[in-house]
Amino acid sequence: MTTANETPANGAESATKPVLEFWTRYFEQASEQTQALLGTAREACDPVALRREWLAGLAEGLDHYLRTPAFLETMRRNFEMMTQLRGTSEDLCRDFSRASGIPRINDISGLFERMRIGQEAILARLEAIEARLIALEPKRKNTHA
Repeated sequence: MTTANETPANGAESATKPVLEFWTRYFEQASEQTQALLGTAREACDPVALRREWLAGLAEGLDHYLRTPAFLETMRRNFEMMTQLRGTSEDLCRDFSRASGIPRINDISGLFERMRIGQEAILARLEAIEARLIALEPKRKNTHA
C-alpha cells in the first residue's frame, strides 16, 4: 500500500541522496585532513622536540661560526695578547718587588728551600759532633779514673 505522501518523499529522497552523500564524504575527508593537520601540529608544538630542533640549529650555526677564519684569527691574536700581557705584568711585578724590597712568593719558597738545606747540614754536623763526643767519653772516664 503506497500512499501519495510516500511517493514525493521517495522522489525527494532520491534527489537529495547524492547531495547528502557528497556532503557526507566532504565532511569525512575534511575530518581526516583536520586530524592529519592536528597530528602534525601536535608534533610541531611538542616543546621537547621544538627545543631539540632549536638546539640542533643553534649548535650547527655556532659550529660554523667558530670555524670561520676570522674567528680563529681573532682567537689567535687574543691568546698572543694575553700571553704577552701576562709576561709584561710578571716583569713589572718582579721589578717593583726588587725596587721596594718586598719578597715575592718565588723568593720566599726559595728561602724556605735554602733554610731546609741549611737545617739538614747543621743537623748532620751536630750528629757528627755527638758521635765524636760519644767516642771521646770513654777516654775521658779512663783519664779521670
